[in-house]
Amino acid sequence: MDLGKHAELQHPVTIADEQIGLNAAIAAAVTRCVGSMPALYVVLVIVAGWMALATWGPLHRVDAYPFAFLLFLNNVVQLVLCSVILVGQRVLGMAADRRAVQTYQNAEAIFVQVADLQEHLDRHDRVLSRGVSLLESSPHPWIEQHRVQPPPQAIDQAVSVNGRIASWLTGRLGSMWIFYVSGLTQVAWIGLAEAGVQRFDPYPFRFMTFLSTLAQLIFMMVIMVGQDVLGRAADRRSEQTFLDAGAILHECQRMKARLTAQDRVINSLSDYTTTQVTEHLARAIHDAYIRAVPPASRDAATGKGAVPGSRLSLRPWEELPEWLKESNRGQARQIGEKLATIGCLMIPAFDPALTFAFAEEEVQLLARREHERWMMERTAHASLQGPGPGGRSHPDLVPWEELSDESRAKDVAAVRNIPAILAGVGFQVLRNSRAQDVSATGLES
Repeated sequence: MDLGKHAELQHPVTIADEQIGLNAAIAAAVTRCVGSMPALYVVLVIVAGWMALATWGPLHRVDAYPFAFLLFLNNVVQLVLCSVILVGQRVLGMAADRRAVQTYQNAEAIFVQVADLQEHLDRHDRVLSRGVSLLESSPHPWIEQHRVQPPPQAIDQAVSVNGRIASWLTGRLGSMWIFYVSGLTQVAWIGLAEAGVQRFDPYPFRFMTFLSTLAQLIFMMVIMVGQDVLGRAADRRSEQTFLDAGAILHECQRMKARLTAQDRVINSLSDYTTTQVTEHLARAIHDAYIRAVPPASRDAATGKGAVPGSRLSLRPWEELPEWLKESNRGQARQIGEKLATIGCLMIPAFDPALTFAFAEEEVQLLARREHERWMMERTAHASLQGPGPGGRSHPDLVPWEELSDESRAKDVAAVRNIPAILAGVGFQVLRNSRAQDVSATGLES
């Protein structure tokens, strides 16, 4: 199950999702109007005003204490409100059940993704440690139990006979049709009594008031049972959500521990690889430098009769002093930084057919950077070793603008040789846009 796709297909469940159709819309409108503090204030004002007018005002002859007609109206309204409450309770129950199903599906989708991530980490373990698990751990037991335990529903809590009866009554009474029937029945009863058709229960309709009070009692008890069922269902949902969250937290901690263990191996491998690559690059840079020197100059510096110690940089790698080796290593370490300044990077070679060439302005920029690096390095070395024989210093220790064309050409040649040097140790140069395309292709595959 794809969690991202699942989240796009469904929106959070709301009570409004259950208010579909004319009856549900009417029930929602009645609930909003009646279930508010302004409605309570209006009722209190009407009742208090009626009682005052019936006690001291013109309504005294119509409905004196004990306010029989007001009591009758009160019972009628209460019966209607009980019906509305039952409808609202039924809607709340259905919305809560749908939320439980959605939460269950979302949790299951997360568990599927977690299992996939753990399998991915297993593969990393096998690669990094040659089949030996880096960290012994086991999945949270709730993940397996969750798959065989359905989402809590309100109907599941009505397990006893009484609970089932209450659930049946809620389902039958908690509808707008019962609301209409209760309201129309009382209106019809009053109309028939006023028309003289039925004389069994004339004004103030004591029998209708008795039936209304009895129905209210039954409705209120059903509502209380329904509240208990909804409460127990909510407790079950809360428990399941708690277990879901605990399992997810456990898996996240397990993945964090595994990643930490893998980090130690990766850092070790990275350090080793970086050191090896730097060393190979430094050797390749030195070899390229020697090849760039004309054979006559090379023989003159290293052949018989040469002054001992002259042109140390032209000696084989094994015979170089450590400070010259470190100079080549410094140049090797900065190849990646130089390439980054022009929007390029070095990556392990994957397609020998891809070619790369610097633009002329890029060559000039990188050559300048290489000369500045060399100057900083030589200046630091001179400060440690002291001036050369007779106080002489290297003639190229001048700004780029003052450098001779011959010396500039050396730096330019070194820059142009970067792709070949990298290819010699298994790397190649790519521009960032091309690297992003290659990365995207690899992800898609």
